[in-house]
Amino acid sequence: MSRSIGDRYMKPWIIPVPEVTFTTRSEEDECLIVASDGLWDVMSNNEVGEIARHLLKRLRRSAMADETSSPPAKAVADQLTDIAYRKNSLDNISVIVVDLKSRRKRQLRQAK
Repeated sequence: MSRSIGDRYMKPWIIPVPEVTFTTRSEEDECLIVASDGLWDVMSNNEVGEIARHLLKRLRRSAMADETSSPPAKAVADQLTDIAYRKNSLDNISVIVVDLKSRRKRQLRQAK
């Protein structure tokens, strides 16, 4: 995520050093969620993870039946954004969800 692009007047209050963490992934990982404070200020990591996991599972099943539906990861990102908005988040809300177990990836693994 980038911060304050073009907001020169904010320079004294915005730190240029990003917060970076490294996490070892496992085969069980369902998704990766990158989001702004607009989400994290009103929801915990566990709450976001549980909602994302539940929705991805349900949406993957329905996406298999309906090829025209939007990707499950996009629908989860939209839903998390809506929840943060309904919880009266006072910050900008940006959410990106990467489905680490997408149908295409499963199909490629099965083809090998």
